[in-house]
Amino acid sequence: MSKGPDSKASPSPRRARLLWTMLGAMVLVGVLPLIISHYILTGINRESLETLEKKYLTRSAVTIATEIQQLIATNARQLNEIAASLRIVRKGLEDGTDPFIYAAETRWVAEYMSTESDLLALRVLNPAGRGAEARPAELDATILQDMDLAREVALKGQTFTGTLRHITSLNQPAVVMGTPVTDDSKRVIGTAVGVVSLRRIAEHIRDEGKGDVTAFLVDRNGNVLIHSEPSINVQRPNFSHLPIVQEFAKAPVRLTTSYVDDQDGRKEKVLGTVAPVGRPEWGVVVQKPEARAFVSVSQMLRATIFWTSIALGLAILVAIVFASGISRPVRALAEKTREMASGNYEQRVEVKARNEIGDLADDFNAMSSAIQESIEQLKKAAHENHLLFINSIRMLAAAIDAKDPYTRGHSERVARYSIAIGKNLALPEREMRNLRISALLHDVGKIGIDDRILRKPGALSEDEFDVMKGHPVKGAAIMSGVAQLVDCIPGMKYHHEKWSGGGYPDNLEGEAIPMQARIVAIADTFDAMTTNRPYQKAMELGYVVEKIKSFAGTRFDPKVVDAFERAVKRGDITIEEQVRGAA
Repeated sequence: MSKGPDSKASPSPRRARLLWTMLGAMVLVGVLPLIISHYILTGINRESLETLEKKYLTRSAVTIATEIQQLIATNARQLNEIAASLRIVRKGLEDGTDPFIYAAETRWVAEYMSTESDLLALRVLNPAGRGAEARPAELDATILQDMDLAREVALKGQTFTGTLRHITSLNQPAVVMGTPVTDDSKRVIGTAVGVVSLRRIAEHIRDEGKGDVTAFLVDRNGNVLIHSEPSINVQRPNFSHLPIVQEFAKAPVRLTTSYVDDQDGRKEKVLGTVAPVGRPEWGVVVQKPEARAFVSVSQMLRATIFWTSIALGLAILVAIVFASGISRPVRALAEKTREMASGNYEQRVEVKARNEIGDLADDFNAMSSAIQESIEQLKKAAHENHLLFINSIRMLAAAIDAKDPYTRGHSERVARYSIAIGKNLALPEREMRNLRISALLHDVGKIGIDDRILRKPGALSEDEFDVMKGHPVKGAAIMSGVAQLVDCIPGMKYHHEKWSGGGYPDNLEGEAIPMQARIVAIADTFDAMTTNRPYQKAMELGYVVEKIKSFAGTRFDPKVVDAFERAVKRGDITIEEQVRGAA
């Protein structure tokens, strides 16, 4: 499309308009990514801050729960060691000597009551209630009752872990644990019961509950066992009304969530986490007011909302002014370009913009027209070249066949039969093209064979046959100088090889024979058997098919023979009457 005189005389207005359009696009592209990245970073920072706070609370609760688990497990092992010691002592004593009485007499039980040990009291008794005991002078009645209960359970062969108790006389929490003492035959011969101090746990909970953080230990019924605030620790309240305690009562699993704490009639949203101890079924709860936990998040969100609102308003104004001036024509050009890239060269763009985009649309239309015309010319030239090439090959094949009146049209027929077999083998298009040319030229080497040998009406002598066997190699040598025929040479050179070996020129066998040659070999043999020759008459189609099938696995590839048979049954291969009557 040619440009008018105005477009050449005054390019400046168009460029100025495009400049403003591009400026608007740059502003839009510059602001939006800033806003988007700001929001993304804000979201990431918010998630990071919240995650850190949750991790802190979770880590605190899990640390305390783990410490309780380790304390219970350690003292359980110590009681088991005491039970094992009694079993060993029993073996070393004289028959009839009670190891529990021996323990009372030797006072070795007191050795376990060190200042570093968590055991506040220890009792090892036989079933009759006799044995050794080490404990403070005063113990709460509830502790003594738990020790008696632990002994009864242990005598039944079971371990025991009691309820957390606050020992008033010692001003510390504790729990009673018991284990059976058995002999080598696993028969219960006594019990070992200890009072385990939880003072270290109570100190840890108090240390964790400093500042805005509250920490406490509860059971499945919501009863507070240890609390970080001394006043609440004394009151022993029930916190089953807290949502996080209710969730723990349903299933003792680790959980971090936000909920409302209405303690003392004052509702406050808090962030809390609970970590189960396991055995016993206690839970460690650590919580913090959400407003204080996420104070930095709130400040960041307020600032983000303010500045984002301003940036978004400016971006919208810029988008309204400039987007329509550049998006529509560019979109149209992009759509037409995609159509053109897919092979549709008839595309044209109608853009009314009087700027460089309009010029670009005109140039695109001109380019599209030129490419479409060039493509059509190339297609026509390629088709003509292909026809010229194929016809030249056919003329060369016909010239070779003309040297022997009995083989007139032989190469064309072999090519036709080969294509039919290749079709039933589902060969790709490129291989079918190479197969056709290879079949047409399979006897091109006969151009170098003496006519007396080619036209000899009778059987060839051994020397003459040796000369005739050289035509595949000669044909390959002749055509090797043509680069476009390199992929067609295997069919020319090896079509006289045999599947089981013994063919010529290279005595190949099996899969070593190229597929082209395997196909041409059957097509060549079929044409020789179905046309009149000086030494034989044309044979019937059915006989020839069966004969070729009998050569499967010896002379021919069985797979190619099957494809040949399918081609005959489908009518892809037929024998023309003029071929039968050829002299």
